[in-house]
Amino acid sequence: MKTCKKILYIFICFFIFVLPVFSVEKGSVKYEDNLMDYSVLDGQKILQEADSFFEQYEMTKDPKYLSTAMGKYYIVTKIFPVEIYPMVQLARTYDEKKLDRFAKEYFSICYDINKKDPYLNYYMGDFYYKRNDFKRALRYFKRAYENGYGEYYDLNLKIATIYEKFADLLTAKYYYEKAFSLNSENTNLKDKALQIESLNYPNSGYYNNNSIRDEK
Repeated sequence: MKTCKKILYIFICFFIFVLPVFSVEKGSVKYEDNLMDYSVLDGQKILQEADSFFEQYEMTKDPKYLSTAMGKYYIVTKIFPVEIYPMVQLARTYDEKKLDRFAKEYFSICYDINKKDPYLNYYMGDFYYKRNDFKRALRYFKRAYENGYGEYYDLNLKIATIYEKFADLLTAKYYYEKAFSLNSENTNLKDKALQIESLNYPNSGYYNNNSIRDEK
């Protein structure tokens, strides 16, 4: 047992400090190793540890927690190669490190497994949302919405924000009201919806009947 833990520790260090650099130098995350039999590891336990470190990173923004989470998520993707959740989480760590190409590669792998997965689509949308690519973000956000995340507060708020940016105020109002119904403590959302309601839509230069819609 001690030997197994020691080996696991060595490999985690490798994936934290060596793999990201190796990937950057080679220009690909598709690095395969035959150094270890991943089936002997407790994937669920490692996944829980990865989630714990990622949560600590989100609370503190300390990069050491992010790097540890990345290494553990990488190991879990080797243990469960067709599971979407750990692969999305790994993509999110690359997203946080601003390694866009690698994040998109892992998102793409997940997309090939199940393009309707709401968790995947939400974080794909979030990836583009943070980079101000709102047209593409809306595409994935709507897919997440349609496949089980319709009652997700953050999703409704982001969709509303995008439609407002696209000058589709009627649709923005709908999603602001939906977000408010899911989080009535945020009174700013109610004010936002009332503000939109007070506009004279036909005469408003801000409202555009031909505003951009999400792509299929």
